[in-house]
Amino acid sequence: MTSSPISSIQDINAALQNYNPFALPPYVGSQEVWGKEFPDVTTLNAHASDAVFQAINQIRTGQYQRTSIAITAESGTGKTHIISRIRHRLQTEGGALFIYATEFSDLNNIKHGFQRTLGDSLGKIGSQGVTQWQELASAIANQAVKSIHPHAQTLLSKDLVQKLSRNELSKNRTLVNQLTEAFRKTKPNLKNPDIIRAILWTLADSEALYAVKWLSGDELAQYKANELCLPSINGQSFDVIQQILDLISDYYQLVICFDELESIEINNAGFTKSQVVAGLVKELFENLSKGVILTVMMPAIWINKIKQLPAGVHSKVSAYGNPIDLKYMNGDSIVELVALWLTEFYSARSLVPPHRLYPFTETQLRDLSSEEKPPVRKVLQWCRDNCKPTDIIDIGETPLIPKEDPVEQAFKKELNQDISNYLDDNYLLADAILFGFQTLINKTVERVKVEQVTEKLKQRGGKDDYLNFKIIGKEDGKNVSIGVAVLQYAGGKALGAGLRRLIDYTTFGLTRGCLIRSKSKDKNISSHLYKTYIEPLIAQGGEFAELKEEDIRPLLAIRSVHKKREIDYGFTEDEIINFITGKGAAYQLGASNTLLQEILSDPSYQVPKDVLESNAELPDVNNYSESSELAEISQLAVAVD
Repeated sequence: MTSSPISSIQDINAALQNYNPFALPPYVGSQEVWGKEFPDVTTLNAHASDAVFQAINQIRTGQYQRTSIAITAESGTGKTHIISRIRHRLQTEGGALFIYATEFSDLNNIKHGFQRTLGDSLGKIGSQGVTQWQELASAIANQAVKSIHPHAQTLLSKDLVQKLSRNELSKNRTLVNQLTEAFRKTKPNLKNPDIIRAILWTLADSEALYAVKWLSGDELAQYKANELCLPSINGQSFDVIQQILDLISDYYQLVICFDELESIEINNAGFTKSQVVAGLVKELFENLSKGVILTVMMPAIWINKIKQLPAGVHSKVSAYGNPIDLKYMNGDSIVELVALWLTEFYSARSLVPPHRLYPFTETQLRDLSSEEKPPVRKVLQWCRDNCKPTDIIDIGETPLIPKEDPVEQAFKKELNQDISNYLDDNYLLADAILFGFQTLINKTVERVKVEQVTEKLKQRGGKDDYLNFKIIGKEDGKNVSIGVAVLQYAGGKALGAGLRRLIDYTTFGLTRGCLIRSKSKDKNISSHLYKTYIEPLIAQGGEFAELKEEDIRPLLAIRSVHKKREIDYGFTEDEIINFITGKGAAYQLGASNTLLQEILSDPSYQVPKDVLESNAELPDVNNYSESSELAEISQLAVAVD
């Protein structure tokens, strides 16, 4: 067998000049956990990932029901690399569902934040080519069918999704209700059959988004709740989370992973994010039927934050034993990591380099480990800065690759993240918009000079649950105080409470209020709320600013960069502000953001008509009679004797 001939050095150098293989920020985040995996040296810190898989196997074989593992490591040493490795191996091998928790927009209500994370994580593609929700729904559907036809064959997840996605809504409604009823009879102690109904709805692609939204604790518009035969709101109780996790444990192994705990945010009780998460881990551990809870953090977080909590808390965070420390890279692992990155680069371009480490030498790479213990991130950063074709180095020429601003690289990375699960998260959206205005302090936009942005809205300086912040400044020399509320609730008491605050100028010291809300069928406002709040808001000089994905996406991205600036990216706050100032216009940041402009702009005094709810025809939600739909799906499953 002959190897491929070496490519011409001119072609190889041209490829390196055109694109730096190490140009992407060496930060592993949720995109790499859920999507394409970073090149991974599986022997590096294998002791940590092996411990997790050993625990999974011990639970599978009945040695115990649950455990928790803590992994500690300094910044950049590969904590999230390990998580990515675990997730991708679980996806390849099957038999387990994975939950990845990083973002909790409101630390005062972390259970709701975790319920959202649960909904989002199970919405990712699992080992069967469908979402993890659909894997769970398929297991439930198969059990329901076999309760009627004990000799039925097991239906594949893809087949069930294909069938329900092809059906009309009315056929699926009957089928889902009948499967729910059949499953309920197999589980006499089932607390909430509506959870089963919602999980089964995820099998229909057209309704999955609404079902997951409901399962995540968010409210559905009444017309959609009626269509799916669900109450409009599921609730945000721990009982809902526990029932979902218990259902998973009936069919699959379960791994719950908490990451990015280094935030300095605190809740109203004065606890940091890591401490609040530790409290949640304790409660999950005590109530989990079966599974592994994994928490990764820096050693200082474990020592100074988690260990300072009562023993009953920190012992539940690491029930498996002492935290597992990750190791720094040595010469061998550095060589293997760089070779992996370069192999992927050359293979994608059908190039064969003179040796696998070109344009580096093995001596260069091994020398990186001789002076200090380099974390993975530092090695990749060194490669990015020194990846230059050797003939260019020899003759002293400058590579043609322009050196992109690292902040810009990080921003682009965050900009490509999936934000679909965040578009109903009022707190997270408001935080991104708030940060956008904080970058505008002492600047004039739409004739308003922004002087201050504050979340202290109550008389004693506390935050409000619905009115997110207010902008204080001057417009044409006159004092202005604009109250801003992001209200993505489908309806009900929460939406009414938020709207009521927007027109209460006296209590909150406002000169006008601004409602930020999407315009869509499931966000239409009832005639009662419209007349009671929307019309008065506009009449008082308030504003209805439409929330559009293209406007909020860059604000979410730059806010994420800012939150991760020290630990993950190594940026200063000034570097981020300079990027916004210098390149904001190109990315709709700062004064160039359409949503920020709309909030500050002169009120139009025009009441929006396209947000008023129409009277939708309600379906017959009591049709539970035996029908051809269940018989049809049963026929697919019954084994032929």
